[in-house]
Amino acid sequence: MQISQNLKLKQSQSLVMTPQLQQAIKLLQLNNLELSNLINKELEENPFLENESSEENKEALDDNTEDLNESFSSGESIADEPKSDYENRWDTDSFHTYENKKSNYDSVDPGSVLEQTLSEKVSLKSILKSQAQLEFSDDIEKKISELLIDYIEPSGLLLQSIEELESFSGYKKDQITDVLLRMQKFEPCGVFARNLKECLILQMENQEILTEKNKIIIENLEMLGEGNLKELQKLCSMKEEELRENIQKIRLLNPKPGLKYSDESLDLLSPDVIVTKSKNDWSVELNNSTLPKIIVNQEYIDEIESLKCSDNDKKFISENINSAKWLLKAIEQRNITTLKISSEIVNQQREFFEKGKKFLKPMILKDVAKKIDMHESTVSRVTSNKLILTPRGIFEMKIFFSASINSVTEGESHSAASVRESLKKLISSEPINNPLSDEALVSKLQHEGINLARRTVAKYRELLNIPSSSTRRRMMKIQSLNI
Repeated sequence: MQISQNLKLKQSQSLVMTPQLQQAIKLLQLNNLELSNLINKELEENPFLENESSEENKEALDDNTEDLNESFSSGESIADEPKSDYENRWDTDSFHTYENKKSNYDSVDPGSVLEQTLSEKVSLKSILKSQAQLEFSDDIEKKISELLIDYIEPSGLLLQSIEELESFSGYKKDQITDVLLRMQKFEPCGVFARNLKECLILQMENQEILTEKNKIIIENLEMLGEGNLKELQKLCSMKEEELRENIQKIRLLNPKPGLKYSDESLDLLSPDVIVTKSKNDWSVELNNSTLPKIIVNQEYIDEIESLKCSDNDKKFISENINSAKWLLKAIEQRNITTLKISSEIVNQQREFFEKGKKFLKPMILKDVAKKIDMHESTVSRVTSNKLILTPRGIFEMKIFFSASINSVTEGESHSAASVRESLKKLISSEPINNPLSDEALVSKLQHEGINLARRTVAKYRELLNIPSSSTRRRMMKIQSLNI
C-alpha cells in the first residue's frame, strides 16, 4: 500500500457575529420594562447619553458607527438601517410604509448587564441565568441555555417541544436535549420539566425518594385525581396504608416550582404593543409609556472634542460616543422590527380581533417571517417575551401561533387555540346530569367541521384543566347533595 500526501483547499462560509451584533439580537428579546431597566444602567455608565427632554435636543446619528445593514433575513443580523424620522405606530392598511416623527429612542447593552438591572427582587430567569453561567463554558451550550431560559414558563415548565426548538433555533436535537437534561438539575428543583409528571419525578429524584412504585403513581395521576385508589393500589401492588403514605409524599411536591419568583408576573400589566380599532381598520403602535427615550448629548461631545486629551482619553471618548450612537440605532431598529412583526400578526389574525378567540387561525413562525422577509428566529425572538394589548384583553404574542387542525371537509383548517376554545364552550354548556364523554365531544366537534381524534380531545381537555366526564359527573352529584 502506497502512502502519499495531498494538499487540498476547502472553501466554507460561516457567520461570525460581532459583540455589537450579539447585543442587538438579544435586544430583540427584551420587553419594554426590561429595556427600561437596562437603559437606566447604560445612562449611568455612558456620559454621552442622557434622557430626552425636548424636541430640540434631537440628535442625528452619524454614518461612521457600526454598520447595521446585515439583514435579519440571514437569521442573525439587523435589517435595513432605519430612517432618522420614525413613529412608533403602524396602521394595518399601510403595512409596507412607515413615517417618522420621533426618532430618539433609548439604548441598552443587553449582554451580561441584564442580570444586574432587571430588579432588586430576584426573578426566576435571573436565577437560572446565574446557574447557567456556572454550568456551561462552551459557546453553543451557552446559547442553547439562553434559548431554553427565554422559553421557560413562569411556572418553571418548558412547554416548547425539542422539535419546535430545533426547527427555528438551528441547533441539533441532541444538543438541545443534552443541555436541557443538565438544566433540569437547576434550582428550584423541577424547573425545565416538560410536563407535570416529569416535574414531580425530578423532585422525587432530588429527594432520593423515587421508587418504581412511586413512578407508577405519578404515571397514573389521572386515577389519583379521580379518587380511584382501589385500582391504583392494585396497579402499584401496595397495601392501602403504603399507598396513602406515598400519595402524601407526592402531595408535598411543588407542581409549579417557578412561581415562588412571582415578580415577573408584574410585567403582565405592562404591554409592549397596543392594538386599537381605527375607523374601519386596525392600528398597531408601541407602548410609549414604558418605552423610555434617550439621546446623544451633542453639546457635551463638542465640548469634549475641543479639549486637548491624551491618547487613552481620546480612545475612551471615541468608544463611548460610537457605542452610544450605535445603541440608539439598535434600539430604533428593535422598535421597527417589533412593529413589523406585530402588524403582520394583526393582519393575519384579523378575524380574531373582529370576532374573538374561536376565530384564531392556524399560524406558524414561517407564515409571518415569509411575509415580512425576515428569518423565523427573528420572529421567534420578538414574540417570545412580549405582551400585546387588544380590545379583547392582554395576550402574549406567542399565543397567536398555533398548529393547524384538519377540517372535516376540504375547507379551511382550524388553529389549536380555536379548537380548545370550542371544546371549552361545549363542556360549559353540557347537560348537568349527563356530562359529555370524549367520544361525544369528538362527534360534536365534527359537526362544527373540526376533525379531531379522541386522544387529542383528551389532551386538550387536560390542558384546560377539565376533568374526565366520569369525574365531572361525580362532582355534579356532590354539588347536588350539598344543595
